[in-house]
Amino acid sequence: MLAGRWSAEDDSVIAAEHLANESLHPYWAGVDAANIPALALEAAARLDALIASAPDATVETLEGTPAAYLLHRHHHRNEHLDHIERVISALTRPVDRAYLERNEASRARRRAVVGRVTRADLARPTSPSREGSWTIGQTLGHLAFWDRFLASRWSAAQATGPGHQPIYLPDELADLVNAGLERFLASVADGSGVGLLAEVLVAAEAVDALISSLPAEAPVAAVLTDRPALLDRSIHHMAHLGDIVLVLGE
Repeated sequence: MLAGRWSAEDDSVIAAEHLANESLHPYWAGVDAANIPALALEAAARLDALIASAPDATVETLEGTPAAYLLHRHHHRNEHLDHIERVISALTRPVDRAYLERNEASRARRRAVVGRVTRADLARPTSPSREGSWTIGQTLGHLAFWDRFLASRWSAAQATGPGHQPIYLPDELADLVNAGLERFLASVADGSGVGLLAEVLVAAEAVDALISSLPAEAPVAAVLTDRPALLDRSIHHMAHLGDIVLVLGE
């Protein structure tokens, strides 16, 4: 930009950077080179020197616009540094594995709810949620899919080596997957429902068993600090089960 070959006015640049972040996360998860801290400090120093050299006219065109982040790097850095400090702090404390009890409680409630659902109930609509307007069958299929999906992510992380976490999945991408599954879940609900009801319970048992087998060590503490729903499945389960209970009645 300082050489006059690029303008920061195009919003597509920011969108492209978000896409690059999502694409690179799996690769960054595998980086463990000892010189990474030094590279981070060197990159910050080089960038700050470039910003300091920017002429007033360039600064004025950026200040107060969506591209002001090119000047105010402290916002981006502090956000991530605060996160790192929270994780480091969590590593020094004993891991609270109360999420195992909450998972068990949500699994028990799921068994109770599924035991009341009939084939006719599968087509009954629930109240609209953030993901959309679903039937009971779609909601149960949603729970089964994400339990299976998370189990595969945890299995892949453990196969990579001790201490590895599941690959990060942005909420925006999760919403897109949910949208793509809507027709599939509807078709599942149109069947007899016997297989679906069984899978809902089996999927929960599978992911909870895998989570229970994880050692109560530093990586688990980091996950609890960063994305607790990867371990505490009740965060996701209870809301959807509550939607179903509202339809069925206590």
